[in-house]
Amino acid sequence: MPLVLVAAIALSTLLLLFGRPNTAVVPESGLDVGASGKAWTPPASPAAETVSLAVDFDNGSRRSFDFPWSAGMTVGDLLKLARDLRPGLQFTQQGADKLAMLTSLDGVENGVADGRYWLYEVNGKSGEMSFAVQPVAAGDRVLWVFKQPE
Repeated sequence: MPLVLVAAIALSTLLLLFGRPNTAVVPESGLDVGASGKAWTPPASPAAETVSLAVDFDNGSRRSFDFPWSAGMTVGDLLKLARDLRPGLQFTQQGADKLAMLTSLDGVENGVADGRYWLYEVNGKSGEMSFAVQPVAAGDRVLWVFKQPE
């Protein structure tokens, strides 16, 4: 009986793989496929420029995001984009623009646990201005880390 079952499965697989009718590719646009029977496919567009955002909670937990980059984008803009996702990255801040300071990310607050704070880096370099005005370029990697200031 097991031999019959194996033979039936093998036969079914062969019929599925080789028993399909030969069909021509017909483009939805109605374009002529020519003598080759294949539709013309335009070349893929170059990959969009992106910027990444990662959050390291310093407890083994990490979240990361990739977003399309646009001119004038800041680290603050990345946080807003991440907030609008489902599930979003929640954050709070004090102040605005040049005086903005991040006070919490996903409910983890500054200074509460052993004097640790949310600090950001762009491409491994510590931020030197408010996150709200720190520009990012295409390909940049932004990392928020919950740690003690150095």
